Formats: sequence, structure tokens, C-alpha cells
Amino acid sequence: MKKNLLSLFATVLLSAGSLYSFAQTAELQVIHNAADPAAASVDVYVNGTLALDNFAFRTATPFLSLPSGTLLNVGVAPGTSTSVNDTLKNFEITLAAGQRYVAVANGVLNPASFAANPDGTSTAFTLFIKDNIQNAATLPTNVDFIAVHGSSDAPTVDVIARNVATLVDNASYSDITGYTSVPPAIYTLDVTPAAGAPIVASFTADLTSLAGGSAVVFASGFLDPTQNQNGPAFGLFAALANGTVVSFPAVSAARLQVIHNAADPADASVDVYVNGTLLLDNFAFRTATPYVDVPAGVLLNIGVAPGTSTSVNDTLKNFQVTLANGENTLLLQTGY
Repeated sequence: MKKNLLSLFATVLLSAGSLYSFAQTAELQVIHNAADPAAASVDVYVNGTLALDNFAFRTATPFLSLPSGTLLNVGVAPGTSTSVNDTLKNFEITLAAGQRYVAVANGVLNPASFAANPDGTSTAFTLFIKDNIQNAATLPTNVDFIAVHGSSDAPTVDVIARNVATLVDNASYSDITGYTSVPPAIYTLDVTPAAGAPIVASFTADLTSLAGGSAVVFASGFLDPTQNQNGPAFGLFAALANGTVVSFPAVSAARLQVIHNAADPADASVDVYVNGTLLLDNFAFRTATPYVDVPAGVLLNIGVAPGTSTSVNDTLKNFQVTLANGENTLLLQTGY
């Protein structure tokens, strides 16, 4: 329905030669990332014509052809609007011929009713607009993306692909980065206030099916919903060129390496259980595991049993540990 409305709108404008003279067009993708509960669904009017009906939070359009070189009045109204006269906010934009843009609707309708941005940036409802947007990756073997800091109560942050590289460096609210190109793999993305600071949140980004594609990755929602009218919580999302929005699931994980250095002949081979599940089977003296992922932020019961064990009930020794999200821990088994 939304796509049809916008396509119809663009067709009407482009065919109205007696009213406008459009030698060329531009392309625009619109992303709704305004976390204000009052803007959960909006109607979007362009030059008085309904373009998006009931446009929902955390959804996006595909790239749409719109007139270039002429003023476009973009009005945002409640999802229950009956005409352009119900517009809450109006924006005037002019698109350059042959250019490709993304417009991210962001912010809150009444900033005084929400938590202020820690860096002092205005959180008023607006459009973040960026040009030179790609609809495909430069290399067909990679995934290209830009990142949008769209969480109004979050400070300046880094986004780090765990054990890989920093992908976003010192992005403040309203910032839109340039393009980053990465192989289509599964990444754990850690969001931190600054390099080396504790992790605020982590997400799993599965890009394995996106080779050759492009995306707009956007931080969304509130770090502290209780101070923001219990609005949606912080998350990471990606809008693809076709308008599909992908959610990156939140994750809390640590990495654990285990070394068996207990010289007791009775412990020459042991089984290791974590929270009742067999992690290491017949783990031999003077061997070590690589780092393995384990849950973080929860109590881990690590049980050591004979190598002939049949279940966690055969545990001889039990140890309890809670690991921090993103922490690398070495567990050395020793003694008699």
C-alpha cells in the first residue's frame, strides 16, 4: 500500500508537465526511526498528497523516484490524519538530479517530555538526510553500510565488531557515517561510550546472505525507556535497499578458554559441564581449548567430572563464576 501510494504520487508529479518541468529525478529511501510513542505510526504528505499511509516505526520504503530540482514540502501527520491539514511537522527539501538519498525521521515531538541528549544535541523531531547513498555494494563479495546514530538519549558511541575492528568511531546523536565495506559474515557488534569503555549493549549481525548488498544500519529507541515515556528500548536495525528492515538480536556473551593442568593421575581425562551441559568431553591433561562463547551476565556452574561420566550428576568439583559481556577469561584447572 505504501509503495503504491508513493509510486502513484511520483507518477502524477512526473507526468504533470503543465505544472512542473522535471528533466530528471532523484531517488529517496525513507526510514521511520522516531521513537516517540506518539509517532508510532505516521502519515507522510508530499506537496499536499498522501505519500505514506500509517508509516510504522522501524519500517522503511524502498528507493523511490521523486522529482529533482523543485521544492518538496514533506509533512508528517498522525497516522489517523484525514488530510495534509493535520500535519505536525513540515520539512522543505530539494533533491539533486540523479542523486540518491536516505531520509531518517528521528527525534521526539516534545523534547521537554523526554530525557535530554547527554551531548546536548537537540532531540526535536526532524529528518536526518544524507546523499550519495548506494543501492548495492561496490564489490559483489562484500556488504556496504552506513551507520546512523538515532538513539536520542544515548551519548557519543563506538561500534566495534568484536575481535575484528572498530566500525563506527565517535558517532554522536544525529551523525551518519560514511560507508564501511565488510565480508558477509556473522558479527558481534559491541556498542561502547568510548574506546575501552564498558560495553553498553551487544548485538548479533548476520550478514551472510547480504553479499553484494547495501544497508543503512541505525541505532534506535531509548537507552532508558523509563525516562522516555516507556518508549521502545535501544536496538540496532538495518534497512536494506528494497525497504526490508532487519533486526539485530541483542546478545550477551563472553569467551572462555580452559586449560587442563591437574597432574593427578585420576584426572588424566575429565568431562567439563557448564550449567548442566557437557562442554568438554574426555578433556586430557596438558591440553587446552580455543576460546569458546559462553553466556555472560549469568551465573555459570562449571562442573568437573571423570572422563567416563554419563551426566552432570557425576561431577566431582563445582565452580561458580559470572563473566562480563565481552570478557575473555582463562580457566586453569590445576591441583590434586
